[in-house]
Amino acid sequence: MSTGPTNAHIASYCAEFRLQKTGKGPQILLACDPDGVAAAIATIMATELAQVPTVLVRDRPGYEPGGRPDHGLKMAIDPVKEIGALAYYGPGGEDYGPGAWVSYSSVEHHPEVKLYRDTDSASVFPSDSHLALSTLARAVEDFRATGGLRPALVAWRPSTIW
Repeated sequence: MSTGPTNAHIASYCAEFRLQKTGKGPQILLACDPDGVAAAIATIMATELAQVPTVLVRDRPGYEPGGRPDHGLKMAIDPVKEIGALAYYGPGGEDYGPGAWVSYSSVEHHPEVKLYRDTDSASVFPSDSHLALSTLARAVEDFRATGGLRPALVAWRPSTIW
């Protein structure tokens, strides 16, 4: 399992958090710095969601507003247990190719908790993909700062589904 690419962070990238609130329409949160990412995650934790949030990087060359992005990060969070899980799709970086990946942790973080990758299909993250919430938050910031690359501070394994 690769830990991810090592790349320089660029402060100018903005993350677009796509939310689907329960009983309401879609909402987009923008975060262009670490404080913005922290605020978006805090909002997500306090919101009842109908679907798993997806994060994109707006300033990325492969991003086309209204089109199909070439990258994305799904994040499931359990604020009570302070854990989460990530799914990534996109370019892999210099040392590995593109594709779908899921976070991996050798530490058991509440295996009894189901974190949904997709609520419509009731697809859940494997329990060994659970991360401490602080690690998830740093990984989302890394995703933003690197322009949509797979976060380097999380261990990953290939996934057959996004």
